[in-house]
Amino acid sequence: MSNALAIATVTTALAQIVRSAVQSVVTGSDVHTGRPDPNATPSHRVHLFLYQVSPNGAMRNSDIPTRAADGSLVTRPTVALDLHYLLAFYGNDSELESQRMLGAVVRDLHSKPVLTRQMITDAVGSQPFLSSSNLSEAVEQVKFTPIPMSLEEMSKLWSVFFQTPYALSVAYQGTVILIQSEEGAALPLPVLMRGEADRGAQLLLGPFPALERIHVCAPEDADLRPRPQSYAGAQLGSMLILSGQNLSGDSLTVRFRHPRLPLPKEMPVPENARTANEVRVTIRDDAAAQTEWAAGLYSVTVVAKSGSTDRESNRVPLVLTPRIKNISPNPAQRDAAGTAKLTIVCSPKLLPKQSAELLISDRVASAEAHPASTDTVQFVLKNAPVIASALTRLRVDGVDSLPFKRQAVPAPPRLVFDDRQRATIQ
Repeated sequence: MSNALAIATVTTALAQIVRSAVQSVVTGSDVHTGRPDPNATPSHRVHLFLYQVSPNGAMRNSDIPTRAADGSLVTRPTVALDLHYLLAFYGNDSELESQRMLGAVVRDLHSKPVLTRQMITDAVGSQPFLSSSNLSEAVEQVKFTPIPMSLEEMSKLWSVFFQTPYALSVAYQGTVILIQSEEGAALPLPVLMRGEADRGAQLLLGPFPALERIHVCAPEDADLRPRPQSYAGAQLGSMLILSGQNLSGDSLTVRFRHPRLPLPKEMPVPENARTANEVRVTIRDDAAAQTEWAAGLYSVTVVAKSGSTDRESNRVPLVLTPRIKNISPNPAQRDAAGTAKLTIVCSPKLLPKQSAELLISDRVASAEAHPASTDTVQFVLKNAPVIASALTRLRVDGVDSLPFKRQAVPAPPRLVFDDRQRATIQ
């Protein structure tokens, strides 16, 4: 919010932008903040005139109501305004000075349409009467946009300047200027006690757990600050950090449901891996996990057990991506018909009814039939392209593998493309 000097500050800052623009094309030109005047000096100049101030339609009622029923002030009233400026250009017509100045102004206002805090600070420092302006602290920054005007609208606007000949001009709108009242509202009294015996608010619906998001990362990166960006999907061996509310109880279990697995997968959460707002579990990556888990889309819930009562949270989606562990032969040779065959070893194992596709270069190949769960699938690429070290992706039930790996050395840890997932076809 800003004080009553905001309008004058915006005009001064805009004048500095216009002055810099016109002086870059016409040496000695200047800016006058006032009504158009054909007799002013110098002969090449711009008149910046604030011809209209209107309420901002989007924010004019954002602070209603400002007073209580007894008339006392609840919040400081704020008026939201739009400023409408006319820029009239004067110069030597034989050298097209007015047109050159207009072009420079339009260029600069289009490339930098926002009044930055530094621009406002410079404007305040240039005029002693603006020393008390606090526009630079306003939350909303002022933006300038051109106002399209027809010939009729432009003629009506110039008609308000009595006996002033028309000059080449353009109109701009500055929005939004928030001017706050100097009258202050009474501060509320501090809270001394929250409910009986200061026990806090009582939840009438019960403390049901609620999940908000799942962060996927490597177990080694879980305690890094700032926390690395979450992976697009989990893999066997990934750590899941579940965030939410009321994630507490005598015991806690994370439940995973997959449409192709007959029973949900449940993972108990140790005491040292949970708080009321965060739960950490790691998906194992061992021989048993290859068959207990399946790539695809899971729904994840948290089950909090208190006494004999189980409370289950809302469901949050989680993608478990397949991992390409080996590609053979590599390089692969095309036969006389241009066909190449690739064998992919993946993790976890593919279920019999799961679809699998190999994405390589600009080609997509479907896996050969696999009637039993397997970690080895065959792909036949007809009219295979000649490629060298192309990254491949394995798509299982619409879920793509992640083509990167974590590299710890040199520090800090970072993600790099995994060369084991590159294939060459000759």
